Amino acid sequence: GGRINDEISMIQTSFNGELSFLDRMIRFNADYSIRRETQNYDRFQTKYKIGFGPNDVREEGTNNAYRWAGYENYSVLNAYATFEKSLGKHALNAVVGYNQEYSKTEWFSASKDKIISASLPTIALATGEAVVDEGITDWAVRGAFYRLNYIFDNKYIVELNGRYDGSSKFPKDDRFGFFPSASAAWRVDKENFWGSLGNTIDLFKIRGSYGSLGNQFVSEYGYIATMNANRGSYLIDGTLPQIVSSPPLVSANYTWEEVSTRNLGVDLGFLQRRVTLSFDLYNRATKGMLTQGRDLPDVLGAAEPKENAADLETKGWELSLGFENEFTVAGKPLRLTSSFILSDSRSYITKFDNPNRSLTQYYEGMELGEIWGLKSDGLFQTEEEIADLDQSSIVPWGALSVVPGWPRYVDLDNNGAIEKGLTVDDPKDLSVIGNITPRMRFGINLGAEWNGFDFRVFLQGVGKMDFYPLHYLYWGFYQQPYAGGYQHLTDFYRATSESDIDRAKHSQSYLDAGLADENTDAYFPVLQAWLADRNLGERVDESQGLAIPQTRYMQDASYLRLKNITVGYTLHAGVLGRVGISKLRIYVSGENLTEWSKIKNYFDPEAITDNVSKLDPSLSSANGWGYAYPFQRRYSFGIDVQF
Repeated sequence: GGRINDEISMIQTSFNGELSFLDRMIRFNADYSIRRETQNYDRFQTKYKIGFGPNDVREEGTNNAYRWAGYENYSVLNAYATFEKSLGKHALNAVVGYNQEYSKTEWFSASKDKIISASLPTIALATGEAVVDEGITDWAVRGAFYRLNYIFDNKYIVELNGRYDGSSKFPKDDRFGFFPSASAAWRVDKENFWGSLGNTIDLFKIRGSYGSLGNQFVSEYGYIATMNANRGSYLIDGTLPQIVSSPPLVSANYTWEEVSTRNLGVDLGFLQRRVTLSFDLYNRATKGMLTQGRDLPDVLGAAEPKENAADLETKGWELSLGFENEFTVAGKPLRLTSSFILSDSRSYITKFDNPNRSLTQYYEGMELGEIWGLKSDGLFQTEEEIADLDQSSIVPWGALSVVPGWPRYVDLDNNGAIEKGLTVDDPKDLSVIGNITPRMRFGINLGAEWNGFDFRVFLQGVGKMDFYPLHYLYWGFYQQPYAGGYQHLTDFYRATSESDIDRAKHSQSYLDAGLADENTDAYFPVLQAWLADRNLGERVDESQGLAIPQTRYMQDASYLRLKNITVGYTLHAGVLGRVGISKLRIYVSGENLTEWSKIKNYFDPEAITDNVSKLDPSLSSANGWGYAYPFQRRYSFGIDVQF
């Protein structure tokens, strides 16, 4: 048994002030905010008894008490001056300012085994060895910024922006970067030649921009060769020794990622803006992407350091449609609103030092998110088929038998064997079979208001995404013999039907499910534990068996989710005014109410959408993609009162 108590509290305070001159033509503003968030996590576990039979009752689990406490302090200061002036057809707005942010996090943990009192399961009442740990991290950003906006005759708009920022997350000599941007727009509908077209198309705006931003979302001390002190895992003279790990390699090439974006867009409005349309094309170039550098020889004995090693180019577009109108229903105005957003993009590596074009590193021309795997060719049906195609190199641990019902793959290089290559130029039987990047993202908003009632619906989804399952939530006993089975796994290969004698040993539900019948046209292969084992690793050079991505079990991860429905009713001043209430709104709301997806029975489709670690082919893990906490369904009721 056990219990977990997790308490989180947050307090935030903000101050701001303004000083203006010459009828607010010149203004000086400053604001300061501070936030403190604290967390106390308390957990204990006690042993419990479990019965394995009438005379077999065992004590399982552990007696352990654990405590974690931490806090984060975050502060931000902004100070800026604004000049704003209009003169005839000219309008000028200029801003120059200063910004700084600071964050510090501290935490402390302690645990002990061998709790002596189940009624008071605390660290103080435990006799095991104390294990303590702590962490302290901080980071700061400081910089200056400017913005200059000029409008002529409400037709022509030009804006210049820039930031000069420094971050503590980079070495002292590479801490600062300058990131400028510029944009321009033309209100074509304001031109005289537009004339009568304005009755139908009352908004026509063409715009373009070019800008750069710096990315400093990296670890706080990635440029420092840090050492960790831990307790060892092996007994020496009866105790676990204290060890200090060797520092990792660090690179001198470690600074801001610079993201430059070129954008061209158009805004259209029809029928007095009842219908609106916006469309954008963009090209985003990431220079000096922070990732592991070129593959180094294993004899070095250390992992490649993170550095500004890669360049990335992303091309995409975004379409937005809107509708808003008002009708009269039963003598009351009915207001309808709707919007639809659809976007798509693809990203490619344009620079990386990978002369061998290894599949376990970025390579020039690689599309981000691509999945290398095997092309499935059904299941083996006979021993003759098995003898004709050697698959020994992909057998997990080299310990399973290839038998009828085993997965069969296409021999792309026609050498009589299924093998994995390690380079783009010699992939052997591997090929690109999918992509994990979410494509065709979309969102839909619908709203209505009538006679005090309001109704809102929000849906979102992904139109295209490939997903290869790597967790026992999908594979069950194919991955681990003790993982159990799921209903979808009952369609497994069975070479022959069971005899009447064997059938008599099963329940009627087992027989009704067809589990005693021949099933040579099954979706899943013959039952073998460890066939989908991922403990060897999930990277393409490490995976074996069903842990190797393959077309037969590639899943369609597209989805549509009903994110929110809100229904409300508003009472305005009237009877309520007698008690000092000017407005009262009652509402009910639900979030993540349902979803439509082909994988919803195995995983939450939204929870697995953005798995950044899977985009880097050099990363090796065995955590099982798909093991993500599902989005919670929430229901709420509320009352808003204005006095």
